[in-house]
Amino acid sequence: MFKKNYLKFFSIFLVILILIQFSYHQNLLDFYNLNFNFHDLKYSGSYLFLNNENIYEIYLDDPSSKKILGSQYPNYSVTSIYFHLPLGFFSFDFAILIWRIFSIILLAHIYLIISNHNLKIPNKDFAIFASMIFLILSKPFHTLINTGNFSIVCLWAYIFFFIGKKNNIFISLFISSIKYSFAPILFFYSLYKKNFFQIFLVILITILALIHFSYRFDFDLMKLIITPLHVGSTSTASGFLDFQTLLGNHPKNIFLRYSLIIITSLISLYVVLKYTQRNQLFDLSVISILTILFYKHLYYDIIFLLPVLIYSFQVEIKKRYILNIIIFYYWFISYLNFFEFLRYWKSFMLFNNILLISCLVILILNNIKSNNRNEKYN
Repeated sequence: MFKKNYLKFFSIFLVILILIQFSYHQNLLDFYNLNFNFHDLKYSGSYLFLNNENIYEIYLDDPSSKKILGSQYPNYSVTSIYFHLPLGFFSFDFAILIWRIFSIILLAHIYLIISNHNLKIPNKDFAIFASMIFLILSKPFHTLINTGNFSIVCLWAYIFFFIGKKNNIFISLFISSIKYSFAPILFFYSLYKKNFFQIFLVILITILALIHFSYRFDFDLMKLIITPLHVGSTSTASGFLDFQTLLGNHPKNIFLRYSLIIITSLISLYVVLKYTQRNQLFDLSVISILTILFYKHLYYDIIFLLPVLIYSFQVEIKKRYILNIIIFYYWFISYLNFFEFLRYWKSFMLFNNILLISCLVILILNNIKSNNRNEKYN
């Protein structure tokens, strides 16, 4: 069994590698303009850490410091520095190579764990294979793989959480906590599922990382917690379709603003969990949608619609077509150069937001509880 899975994994890895190379270097997707140079890879913080320099302090002193490569601003949790630490031992060029291979391995593993799981969907093998091919050829995936962004790891963590073994919950929660925008929904869901010990471990490790970093660089602990949130709200690009971006600076008080987003998103999750008949793939799809719907995410994070695309094979044909058209629009149309002048208009963001809400509504209507359907998912 192990040998069979190993060969399958290796075959998937090669197929993904060939597809990526083909789509990068042939004319098929030339209109995507893929020259990004890994400016999002969180290399600088770890490299500076190994050289006894504090990226948070450097950024606060001079946001345009050349010590911070590209847009590798410290807008993630301090645990990101420890997670990326192995990359800091190498040159940036070699770190890019490592991260690219790592990303492809994660994608191959995503395919493996989904295909090996007992998902009750018609034409399961075709549904998973077709969904993965569409993802690999999509604009958000290409952007992600070329910028070195952490979101591919978060996608793996979400899928690992729901479809992997129960003892993998801690790993998934820890990874999602590194990039703040992926943490709230998954943590609340974990509370709902009573994964208290795993949550406690993640909080404990994060606190230990904060204390260690603060002590090593004699850096104020509260500033270390708040700085990534400040950097994320001031130095990253505008979101694509989320409520956080649509709210902008309203209300003026940042605490009230974040509280409003968190409370609204958690109420939405609770209502969905309470009034729908669910399974693992449904829960994964809903939580993926809510995460990118409420919290600030850039275009490449729309890869989190992969579970929704796979789940669409469970719904009736008309609803499936609507879901597929919306996902096709996000992955292949919405970021074409033709729409560039509209990209940061609030009305265009609102349109994209409404489309995503439509996906959520379709999933809810397809799984709403009735007197004849009151089976619970544990």
